[in-house]
Amino acid sequence: MAARDIAYVELYAKDKQQTAHSFVSLGFTCVADSVAPDRSSLLLRQGAAHLVITSGPATWKFLDTHGEGVADIALLCADVTATAQRAVRVGAGLTGSTRGNPILSGAGGLTHTLLPATRTANLLPAGHRWVELPQGLGPSAEGNGRLDRVSIAVDGPDPEIYLPLYVDALGFVRQRPGNASGAAQEPSAVLLDSADGGTTLTLFRHQPRPLTGESTSHAGDDDRPGVRQLSFLVDDIAAARPPRLSGALSIELVQRGGSGGDAAQVPAPRKAGNHHRLTAG
Repeated sequence: MAARDIAYVELYAKDKQQTAHSFVSLGFTCVADSVAPDRSSLLLRQGAAHLVITSGPATWKFLDTHGEGVADIALLCADVTATAQRAVRVGAGLTGSTRGNPILSGAGGLTHTLLPATRTANLLPAGHRWVELPQGLGPSAEGNGRLDRVSIAVDGPDPEIYLPLYVDALGFVRQRPGNASGAAQEPSAVLLDSADGGTTLTLFRHQPRPLTGESTSHAGDDDRPGVRQLSFLVDDIAAARPPRLSGALSIELVQRGGSGGDAAQVPAPRKAGNHHRLTAG
């Protein structure tokens, strides 16, 4: 009954075309378009990693509150109805639905669209009315890229308040303290692996900046809860430039280690040439 995997990450941006082109420079391919009365979206793909970039009136409230960044992480579920009911029982809010798929409130101002765990032949994720582009922008969407980690700044003194939602309802598995991988984490951070083990959510406490006499006109976006970093595991890091976002989201590319088999599933040690941290701005 657990959420098996992440279907896609949806970013809200002021200009979807400009933002999409920035992600194309990171090795993504723009493969489909979706237009609705209050929004329009582009679907980008690199291997198994799906990224939806959306603009339009439906995004304006989020942009005013959070700035440009991740608004929704859609989850694939074996039983959407049962998963939604379980989440509501542990206190999650049911904020609406899209094409019959329930949307839950999550950590850091996020929502989670729950989708049936079925894949179409062309791997276009459910939840949108996609029209495939005849000629995708950028390199081939094939390959072994995947979303490796999502780092989320959350409200409240203790990220563990979200464990009932993510562990009990959605089926994420909490990492043991000695198993934490990647960059050094805050002592209070909570690391959760998706049911398939493919993606880690890192929840850490949002700490507002102390008030000073200095101007804060350029510091507002990174002083709000929300997704702070997306890390993608890729076969080859392309020459890249930072996505042009006005919020605090940064993009990290980690090149796989080894040349095949199980070794290819482990990020290589961080050293020059195989690790990019791209800060939006």
